Amino acid sequence: MGFVLGLLLGAVGALLYAPKAGDNMREELQLRADELKKRADELQRIAQKIADDVSVKGREIIEGAKKEWDSAGSGRSGGTSGGGASKSS
Repeated sequence: MGFVLGLLLGAVGALLYAPKAGDNMREELQLRADELKKRADELQRIAQKIADDVSVKGREIIEGAKKEWDSAGSGRSGGTSGGGASKSS
């Protein structure tokens, strides 16, 4: 996001210091603003798709971990034999 902001500020600065007539400058600024908006919209769509993909993958990982946990738990006996907490002195 900082890169896009820097790009915008640099473009505006270059246009303001370039010797052009007012009408030409306004037209150039409008074209650059439209181009930047299109790029920002594209980046937003890409970021949203990545976020959605990560969310789906995260749910899959959680479900897999739950299944492994449940299967490991069902393989254990109901109680502990030998009394794991007892120690000989």
